[in-house]
Amino acid sequence: MTTTTIHIKTEITTRDDAKKVAEEFGFTLTSLVNALLRQIARTRRLALNLEENPNHYMIDSLKQSEADVKAGRVISFQSGQEALEHVRALIKNDKNPKRRGY
Repeated sequence: MTTTTIHIKTEITTRDDAKKVAEEFGFTLTSLVNALLRQIARTRRLALNLEENPNHYMIDSLKQSEADVKAGRVISFQSGQEALEHVRALIKNDKNPKRRGY
């Protein structure tokens, strides 16, 4: 069997957490990744569960965002260019000495 090496970038905690799970099932991380790659090649399908449970900070941030939308504290743009123009205007206004009280 001819083998190759695949280099991937991932967060250290992700690697370590996945390694622990692999070991709980009696696999090395390499053998688990190889099994996944073989399954993908054999079935031509990839089944991932991308659901994540949001933490309290995320839940609070989403609630605040909803409140901001309901209160009208949100600006919407039709394009990225329109958003950039708005930001540039804010920066220009902020640099205006009259606005700062000089």
